[in-house]
Amino acid sequence: MMSRPLPAVLPWAMVPVISAILLFSPGTVNAAPPGDEPTLGPLGGRNVYAPHLPWFSFTADSAAALPMGIIRIGTAIYVLNEFSSYPFNPEDYTLEPDGRLSSADQNDLTAMDYESTVWELSIDWQAMPAWRFSADWRLHARYGGYLDGVIEWWHSALGVSNAGREYFSHNRSYWDIRSSTGTSWTGEGTVVGAGDLDLQALWSFWSGPKLALAAGGAFKIPTGRKDGGFGSGYPDIGAEFLVDWRPWTRWAFYLNTGIIVPFGDEGRVMGQFIPAVEFRAARGLSILVQMNIQTSPIVGIEEYIHPVFGRTAMFALPQTDLKIGLKGRSGRFGWQFYMEEDLLTWEGPDILLFFGADWSFR
Repeated sequence: MMSRPLPAVLPWAMVPVISAILLFSPGTVNAAPPGDEPTLGPLGGRNVYAPHLPWFSFTADSAAALPMGIIRIGTAIYVLNEFSSYPFNPEDYTLEPDGRLSSADQNDLTAMDYESTVWELSIDWQAMPAWRFSADWRLHARYGGYLDGVIEWWHSALGVSNAGREYFSHNRSYWDIRSSTGTSWTGEGTVVGAGDLDLQALWSFWSGPKLALAAGGAFKIPTGRKDGGFGSGYPDIGAEFLVDWRPWTRWAFYLNTGIIVPFGDEGRVMGQFIPAVEFRAARGLSILVQMNIQTSPIVGIEEYIHPVFGRTAMFALPQTDLKIGLKGRSGRFGWQFYMEEDLLTWEGPDILLFFGADWSFR
């Protein structure tokens, strides 16, 4: 397995994005400093990394209750590029004149190589002062895409590793994920499939001026297309505990911890740990840094030497995704944007962009 890019890639890539949004979206926020209005909460978005995708995962959420009776309708788009190869030494293969592997060798060595767009619909209902109920559903599309050349150029410009991309053709759509637990899915080309329907309930049992606590439960209805790896074919259940801490006007800290129990015998019990920091840059605008640390539901059949963790199996390490993004609210309208990448264990999308919006009403 080839080395992933260095951790400097994501923060540097965020600089022009954040600057552009702040410069060209002046009507979205009030330049006044934040006051007594509620904090905006952590970044949303589920774990859509292919080896974790068939099972439920918690999205980060605030422990604080919404105003009584509020209904919030949301939609979001995920655009991600996945690339991961099975361990290989290029010197053991005869390369084509363009320096890439033959088509047969590329297929044999590919774990994931595609782009994907995910469309999400969600609804939240603060039905009682302390109880909120939520549902969300996703539609997945995988395809060859157009970002391979851009990513390869960007990594080369920064002088960091291309993770073996240079040996594989651009704009492929092929995946072959194998595990020792019996789970595997293989496919190629353009594939569109429904995801699972996730139902959640959140009990905000403590709400103070600086601290809020909540507990929640989740149930996954297996509507996802199993042969594409968009669902496991079985329900999952989950439980979580949430903490919001707002010690100062401009700063808020969030921590979500959860456990997910898959039904069926193909996925392992997973734990999630989601810390987030919110800096309230202006009234209605926050900058957030957040992580999703999640244990793996599967263990791959191929071993390799990780430069940090030593000998391990493909897909076995926990996910350690970093999200850096912006979140805003103006009246009933809210929006968020972030970039996501796993910089430590590499058990996450090679790059992910998330765009979300919601509308609140009674």
